[in-house]
Amino acid sequence: MSRPDTDTVASAVPSRVVAVVLAGLVPWLVVPFGDGHSLVLSVALANPETLSLTSVYHYVFVYTRGLPTSLLAWPTATLLYGSGVASVSLARIGREDRRVTAGLFALAALDVCYAAVGFSSYRVGVVALPLGAAFLALAAWTSRP
Repeated sequence: MSRPDTDTVASAVPSRVVAVVLAGLVPWLVVPFGDGHSLVLSVALANPETLSLTSVYHYVFVYTRGLPTSLLAWPTATLLYGSGVASVSLARIGREDRRVTAGLFALAALDVCYAAVGFSSYRVGVVALPLGAAFLALAAWTSRP
């Protein structure tokens, strides 16, 4: 198997980095309720109306112990995304397996969709929108071998 020339690799790296960073910055879920909405980010729940943030750590270990499994999908997606970012950083030293990286981002995207189902199932008439799943899928696509 031949190795691609360095110009091709160098031009592909910036778009991949942009895709991975965007996947972590955009809201993963938009959960509408009443007159407002909540945003589920990669590392926190945000309520724009009250300007409050709840970190993943506090969500899992402090405020909501004993959560149903479908509501633990968001923290799991955060863990998968963080592992994907760590795997991308291994490319700097030439130790990345792009199949693993793409798989981690793809699993995170599926997990965000499962989190949307979980958030939607606990409130009648509320449909959480999995916006971040598209960006995580894009990160998976740009990380494929």
